Amino acid sequence: MRAGGLLVAILLVLVAAGCTRQPAGRRAATRAGAGSSPAPSAQQPARRIQITLFTWVPPREYALNQELVARFEKLNRDIKVRYINEPGGRAMDKLQAMIGARKPPDVMSIHGAYFVPLAAQGALLDLDPLIKQHADFDLGDFLPPLVRMCRWKGRLYSLPRYTSVYVMFYNKDLFDAAGAAYPSENWTWADYLAKAKKLTKRGADPADDQWGCVVDIWSARSFPWIWQNGGDILDRKTMRCVVDSPSAAEAVQFLMDLRRRWKVCPPIGQEDYRETKERFKGGRVAMFMSGAWDIQVLRDAKNLRWDVAPLPKGKQRATLLGMENYAIAANTEHPDEAFRLFSFLLSPGAQQFMADKMDKQPSRRSVMEGPYLKARAPYNRRVMVDAVSYGREAPNVPGWTRVEHYLNEQMDLMWQGEVPVREGLKLAAERITKGLRGGA
Repeated sequence: MRAGGLLVAILLVLVAAGCTRQPAGRRAATRAGAGSSPAPSAQQPARRIQITLFTWVPPREYALNQELVARFEKLNRDIKVRYINEPGGRAMDKLQAMIGARKPPDVMSIHGAYFVPLAAQGALLDLDPLIKQHADFDLGDFLPPLVRMCRWKGRLYSLPRYTSVYVMFYNKDLFDAAGAAYPSENWTWADYLAKAKKLTKRGADPADDQWGCVVDIWSARSFPWIWQNGGDILDRKTMRCVVDSPSAAEAVQFLMDLRRRWKVCPPIGQEDYRETKERFKGGRVAMFMSGAWDIQVLRDAKNLRWDVAPLPKGKQRATLLGMENYAIAANTEHPDEAFRLFSFLLSPGAQQFMADKMDKQPSRRSVMEGPYLKARAPYNRRVMVDAVSYGREAPNVPGWTRVEHYLNEQMDLMWQGEVPVREGLKLAAERITKGLRGGA
């Protein structure tokens, strides 16, 4: 039924445009994905179909996305894109409201944590049939772990426009001044602590303090440390939260000790983490954990010499593998046109454009291992690329975003020294498990 409906829709567009060949936009999307820029057709169709694109990006990225949309419209004269961008922290709330009102955007950018809940409630279009209809769409070019993360109950409901991994950023000038060796590929937790101690310098005025590291105790940023120590977050078979295991508790205790025992990081809380980049840019923090999303801010900083290294290794290597996805609304009235936009925004050409302009880490292997890795960059992109191989998925299951706050609340209390680590993690695990199993 859907294939037949799509064929009829395509034929109607062809008739309205007064031509008898395949739409230029369909062919152009493939060529644009390869990096070429075919000349747009001079003929304007009698009727343009309007579709909506929703994103939640900052102003600079919004402007670049507008460039991509303009290119798409030139190559697809039968389509007009209404572009909505919600850069604030309530973007996903607005998106869910639009979906709840049965007025969803045709193509939408989704935070990785919201993909499963939206797929589970039937809000997203199954992409497998459309991909099968378009032999020129190379699903195999996307990084396999990311494709697996984009499936829900075996069906594909989104694809990543880029990926991200946590790595360690470090200030080379501070390391040089302290006579400390830069982090190596195989550095350990013990090395991390030793460097943090050496790089911490307390001044007469607290405003002059230099810190060896900074720790964000927001739950997801603790996951790599827990995994590295042999622990886990969730037993998916039983839906039991396991952050109270001895291995997980030992990892969290290590993070808490950086502040309370060793005093090598500032006592900032979750709500103050936005200050971290400013501290790092100002030469007051030597190391902080982040990802590609912070690179543009650092590249704009003057007189700052920095680079990236893998996270220090525990009992095993691990980092958090994240992504931001594009998806299509399940009830879109224009699935073919939406897929054409979806394909264009995920094309190799578009991903290379965003990597060049915004340092976005591509989700396509051909781009990540090709122009992204080979380009001259002021930081070690190989670290970013290699980290994908040992990146792990957060516990992205239905209901997780509703219960994750229990862990964040206890992490805050542990950070302030108000609750012992094992006690806090035990309480968080109990509340999360109860919430995921349908309790209050």
